[in-house]
Amino acid sequence: MFLDIHELQRQKIVFDKSFLPGRIDFGEEMRQVEILSVQGVAELVASDIHLQGTLRTIMELPCARCLEPTRCPVEMEFDLFYSPMVTIARAEEAEIRTADLEIGFYQGDGLQLEDTVREQVLLSVPIKSICRSDCAGLCPQCGQNRNFVQCGCHPQSEDSRWAPLAKLQIK
Repeated sequence: MFLDIHELQRQKIVFDKSFLPGRIDFGEEMRQVEILSVQGVAELVASDIHLQGTLRTIMELPCARCLEPTRCPVEMEFDLFYSPMVTIARAEEAEIRTADLEIGFYQGDGLQLEDTVREQVLLSVPIKSICRSDCAGLCPQCGQNRNFVQCGCHPQSEDSRWAPLAKLQIK
């Protein structure tokens, strides 16, 4: 859905959209497993596009320990401002003000709602997701998932580069 500034000059745009899994590309490591529903309103404030709303879905991410798929519910509210890119576009380098860090930018006549939704979902998922708190992870020697198999690998011997430090004693 394109949020056009010319339409926003006339009236607010109220949206209630649903995106099927696969409609928005979240990259290789993450996938949407349920419908992503977004409700909200867009309005023009001076030359800025102001978006307020909520979104809800469930994402699937690999566990940071064992790489098994784990589900992560995403439910959030957003309150965003987007300014025209020409407000900061200059030929020379410019220092970004603190206020600019809280504002997104758009080019042309508006912005795609899908791009904003994608960004918000990516920001809301954890950097490292764990399938369960007692996840044993992968064996560092053979690579088997230790949640399912006791591989019998012996702990890796100490790194010989650290051997001189073992001889030191604290007095």
